Amino acid sequence: MLVFSGGQGSDETVPEGLAMKQYALAHGAHVDKCVTEEKSKNTYENMAFSKQILATKQVNLQKGVFATNDYHTFRAAGYARYVGLKIDGIGAKTSRFFIPNAFIREYIALLANHKKEHIIALSLLLLLSIVNFLINNGI
Repeated sequence: MLVFSGGQGSDETVPEGLAMKQYALAHGAHVDKCVTEEKSKNTYENMAFSKQILATKQVNLQKGVFATNDYHTFRAAGYARYVGLKIDGIGAKTSRFFIPNAFIREYIALLANHKKEHIIALSLLLLLSIVNFLINNGI
């Protein structure tokens, strides 16, 4: 079973899931093994909506592979686990010119996904720095 997941952005003529399915069919994929998920707007929704499709078709959620960009595999795997898919990821090579932008984007997304933990850690570091400053300056 191949699930092609991705909605349609405002600048796209067809949903990403449909475009990927059309490409796969043109390159030999079997039509009866291909389904699309076209509602998702982000990686979390890609995984959650794809899981719903797989569960409806009674596919084992403990086996499988998802494919994405190599820089995006780590975060996508986190979302897969979060929604209950025990699957592995495989990353496609990213063009060199796009790598800096891609890694910055992923870094910011990881920070945003764990805001509370980062705020707590930074607050503790700030508190320790203040205490250290006060102790070292005899205040």
